Amino acid sequence: MLLIRALRRLSDILSRIERGMLIVLTAAVAIFVLMNVTFRLFNVTLAWADELAILSMTLGGFVGASLMLRARTDPAVLLLHETGGKALVKGLRIAISLIASVFGLVLLWLCWRWFNLPALAAVGFNIGDFEMATFNFLYTERTPVLALPYFWFFLIMPWFSLTLSVHALTNLAEDIGLIEARPLAHEYTAGEG
Repeated sequence: MLLIRALRRLSDILSRIERGMLIVLTAAVAIFVLMNVTFRLFNVTLAWADELAILSMTLGGFVGASLMLRARTDPAVLLLHETGGKALVKGLRIAISLIASVFGLVLLWLCWRWFNLPALAAVGFNIGDFEMATFNFLYTERTPVLALPYFWFFLIMPWFSLTLSVHALTNLAEDIGLIEARPLAHEYTAGEG
């Protein structure tokens, strides 16, 4: 039980971090889009603002999806929830949490393979040698306008897979009764309308 409580604490900490990240990323999207709209009034296009708005929106999508999973506000087909009994609903929740946990852990493993830190370390962190040995060009891809390394933006994938796994395992622990379930949807929607 100590491990399960520690998992929930970790999930709570990650949720707070994600909420802050989501606020910053959403504000960035709004700022970059409004900046570009304003400049277009004067026939000036800021391509870099478009690029940063798109990247911010993409990052925000991953962060928001993880938060929605933890708060259980993600889209769901509620027909079975409304027509089925308590046992069916509990079974569905357990199945969803289990599938999300497996998905998150598999994605975490795939990110480990994608970033391939052992192979990068084996060549002394020489990117050219790493690419020749693995045909993995992750570390040299650049954004089209600002020529920023995509690698920094791709770091959202291991973050997402880690937070998704932690949140899904916490939800699973609540669903099977190892810890008391907490309804979190009201915490995440309190500032809305």
